[in-house]
Amino acid sequence: MYLSILSDTLIVTGPIFLIVLLGLVLRRIGFIDDHFNQIASRLVFSICLPVLLFTTISQIDLNNTINFPVFYFSLAGAVLTFALSWFAATFVEPRVDRGVVVQGAFRSNLGVIGLALCANAYGAAGLALASLLMASLTVSYNILSVFILSFYANTDLDWTKIFVDILKNPLIIAIALAFVVAFFGIQIPGILLSAGDYIGSMALPLALLGTGAGMSLRALRDSSQATALVIGLKALLLPGLLTMAAIQLGFRGTDLGVLFLLFVSPTATASYAMVKAMGANDVLAANLVMTTTLVCILSCSLGLFFLKVFNFA
Repeated sequence: MYLSILSDTLIVTGPIFLIVLLGLVLRRIGFIDDHFNQIASRLVFSICLPVLLFTTISQIDLNNTINFPVFYFSLAGAVLTFALSWFAATFVEPRVDRGVVVQGAFRSNLGVIGLALCANAYGAAGLALASLLMASLTVSYNILSVFILSFYANTDLDWTKIFVDILKNPLIIAIALAFVVAFFGIQIPGILLSAGDYIGSMALPLALLGTGAGMSLRALRDSSQATALVIGLKALLLPGLLTMAAIQLGFRGTDLGVLFLLFVSPTATASYAMVKAMGANDVLAANLVMTTTLVCILSCSLGLFFLKVFNFA
């Protein structure tokens, strides 16, 4: 039985690890370069991923799909992981790096690793639920990240600019439009849906390749105590606590599995761009993205295995 469950678990996480590894290998042998990665990243986050989210959410029956307890729990989970990460970061020196550590520990890579894991584990239902939760989590992550980075950089916050930037985010726009279409039951022509499916299907493989291509094994050699702290929080402590809380509250099956996979996903690649834009320690931010990506793929395999062994998810 255990070997069968382990096999099922590796079917979920194995392909993601292999595609990330392929991206790393292709970058190492010079088959793809930084220019390709930049163009691919823009294509994924400006077109492919928004189309994937739109086509997924717009075809959902909102009355029968939205599970508000899961929705509320995910929001509470974002705030709780932020608070716990902030507490842990108070022991980090120098003080100016604490904002980078907090963001690295609580902010998950929802759009690439999270969606891919949920789609592999639970099919269309998992992808749909993860897409819905992204709507609130993406906004929460952006607001909390800007706040904590500004707090430790001692800069004034321009909340108007922050909200304008969030509203201009292609993912937020796609999700909002999809909710409108789904709520009013607007019928989209089949030819457009088919085209959208083709475009959206490129999002996750291309994003995973880019994740691997952007990685550097040097990050493991250059790991610091701050990196070790974030890995412990991101890969083990925070998703473990949230998952146990979700179990105690009665979440099971797809709901529990999607919550676990979203929160155990590695540090978001967008965190690096935000740190760099705000003049914080971008070297540490890049290190956190690389190392948590390597470790969290393994920890999510282990966590999913135990959830299946005990028939929770």
